[in-house]
Amino acid sequence: MSSFIASNLDFILLGSGIFAGLVVCIFIAVGFVRSRKKKHDDRQTFPIQSAAGAALTGAEPNAAVSSEAIPSAASPTERESKESKVEASLRSALGPTQKNFLGRIKALFVEGSQSSHLDEIEEILYTSDLGPQTVQRLMQSLEEQLSRTEKKNYALVVETLKREMLDIFSSSLSSSAVQADASIPAGAELSGEIRFVENGPTVFMVVGVNGAGKTTSIGKIAAQMAAQGRKVLVAAGDTFRAAAGQQLKTWTERAQVEIFSPEGVMDPSAVAYDAVAKAKARGYDVVIIDTAGRLHTQVNLMDELKKVKRVVTKVIPNAPHEILVVLDANSGQNALIQAREFNQALGLTGVILTKMDGTAKGGVAVGITYELKLPIKLVGIGEKIGDLKPFSSAEFVASIFD
Repeated sequence: MSSFIASNLDFILLGSGIFAGLVVCIFIAVGFVRSRKKKHDDRQTFPIQSAAGAALTGAEPNAAVSSEAIPSAASPTERESKESKVEASLRSALGPTQKNFLGRIKALFVEGSQSSHLDEIEEILYTSDLGPQTVQRLMQSLEEQLSRTEKKNYALVVETLKREMLDIFSSSLSSSAVQADASIPAGAELSGEIRFVENGPTVFMVVGVNGAGKTTSIGKIAAQMAAQGRKVLVAAGDTFRAAAGQQLKTWTERAQVEIFSPEGVMDPSAVAYDAVAKAKARGYDVVIIDTAGRLHTQVNLMDELKKVKRVVTKVIPNAPHEILVVLDANSGQNALIQAREFNQALGLTGVILTKMDGTAKGGVAVGITYELKLPIKLVGIGEKIGDLKPFSSAEFVASIFD
């Protein structure tokens, strides 16, 4: 036996080597198969993760996350060109308001009706968040301008209300123009109801309660102005909430504008003063001052806003050139109350009315304009940057009545 092994040792060693090689190949093949299976499994689980992300961002499953869902520092100009295809319109945003207002009036004038329905119309006006003074004026126009027979005519009633609303907006613009003459130096530029001074930075002070969309509105304004070629500085004057500063920083990075947020400075007035002084010295076109969200009933915080306004005036006379209150249209009559209190404290120059696309209470725009003689300067009708638009009273009234 030993002689057989000795004589065939070379063949035995060769066979053993081949066997060992086959075992190694088998192990390599098994490992390769397992690796490919793991990658396949990973690809199968990705759509589930994407769907979960879509639930947070509002995107469709398996779709790329929109730059609107997560703010990025992409070029505002490039973003605007992409968004222009999907921007909302005021008419579509006011669809619920039209249904709540005009739809209910139209339902009163059924075929064969011989009633003027003035009592029902008055109730509809009151429940459309127009405000009591505005309702009285509109009802007075129906009483005085229409005969008894004409009051039973749906088309004439609607036309009278439409004409009166347009007159309310027109009167408010005239009133705001007079105020502008008193507070803005000669040579000021008027651009879509937003005033820009000819020399030095134009200073915006933006106020409002928490949750109205103040910081988001500032971000959109900054992005739009930067896209127009203006040099913008945003002052992080909301020093009470750390989250507010971070949110504002995200928006300024996205808009590619500079934020002024000095470390360790907790006095909003100091932030505002230094920001305006920096903008004046370094040739900025626009300064937008964010302020802490507060209830209009908080007297000490309202006094803080007055102080911010005073210190800014020390740097640039007549500044702030625009003092804008951000109001949530969903608030209805509470938005009117907020505007009244902020106006008494600061002397507002206009209103930014947000979230118009999610409410049937758009009629509050008429009440604010008539009762406070404040122009609606910008309206938010969607989530896109371009969905914060200059307010057009003619388009607003046409969207409700036509």
